[in-house]
Amino acid sequence: MELSAFRQRLLRGDVHLANREKLLGEYKYFASIAPKSSFSGISDSIRNITGKINDFTGGNKVVIVLLMVILIPLIIVLLSVALPAMMLLLLVTVMFSSKQNPEYKNYNYYSRILELMCKLFDEKLSPNFHYNSAEIIDEQKSYDDALVDARLVVPFHKKARGHTFTSMSYDWGNAKNTDSFEFLGYKIFYEWRDDDGETHEEVFYNGCIYKFHTSFTINGTVNIMSTVTKKGILGGEKEVSKFKYIKDKEINVIDTENQFFAENFDTIATNDAEAYRFLTPAMIETLLRLRQNYYFCICIKGNVMTVAIDKGGYKNAIQSTMNVSKPFFAPKDPEVEMNRKINDCRNAMLSIYELKDLLDPAGMYTV
Repeated sequence: MELSAFRQRLLRGDVHLANREKLLGEYKYFASIAPKSSFSGISDSIRNITGKINDFTGGNKVVIVLLMVILIPLIIVLLSVALPAMMLLLLVTVMFSSKQNPEYKNYNYYSRILELMCKLFDEKLSPNFHYNSAEIIDEQKSYDDALVDARLVVPFHKKARGHTFTSMSYDWGNAKNTDSFEFLGYKIFYEWRDDDGETHEEVFYNGCIYKFHTSFTINGTVNIMSTVTKKGILGGEKEVSKFKYIKDKEINVIDTENQFFAENFDTIATNDAEAYRFLTPAMIETLLRLRQNYYFCICIKGNVMTVAIDKGGYKNAIQSTMNVSKPFFAPKDPEVEMNRKINDCRNAMLSIYELKDLLDPAGMYTV
């Protein structure tokens, strides 16, 4: 048994060389038509100063902090001079941006750079990117069934709006193999106005959603949800769950012998035996370790595992990693910028597989 060819290429950082050369050509062309930043000199100076401070202190953080405290008066004086100059440079940049190269205005950054970048590791990789794409959600409809159908949130009884910040998938619709995944950076909210006409936002969910094909299949549904406790003003603790399970006569609340696990998670299932099959001592230890960093909910249904991680759980797959927005300024060094984006893409996918392997170790390998 061994890792799939795609996973091995991803770990090694191997890329499709012909596509890489094509991508480098696109970056160089984009750099030639995009506006040049007026702040490059300032940013270079800041980096040089930072490098010299690091060399002087030997990287000792305590010494760096003390040095910065001593230099605060000088920094304030420099900022009082630099900020007006930076504002003037920004004004000049904006004035000249009205005379942008028509080729830059018409350049499709998504199809010419991002799609190609994500095909460097494997030709079958077909990412689906969306950026701030709004979709109306109501009680009859959920976003790809990722939340409501997985019992991660109660069906909405009032219209809400969903923003997909980042979305990508690998072989999800084609091959039901254990390497396939879907990832969504997602936010669902409801806007309402009060009697004074002020707009308020009620957030139902803000975080990311992962979907994996598991190496095993269950007949029912198992949900494991983080619980959160807050200290009250007058003492004591109040349980505040990030995720609310749906009350259903077919659902059983599962008790575990591990008291610490029971304090941190609510577990429900249609079949007790299937829940205990997943909640092994090793898995309980893994879930408690993840719980130290993230609030999350897991739903296992059939051979699909959906994991919703509340805000703060983006790991490396943050929305800026795969941002499809066309940069306003040209990269100073196209090859360096390209390598950075490729590395971001690789780290994002590796972080997704890291989570999957923790929750389904047997699914790491191809049969």
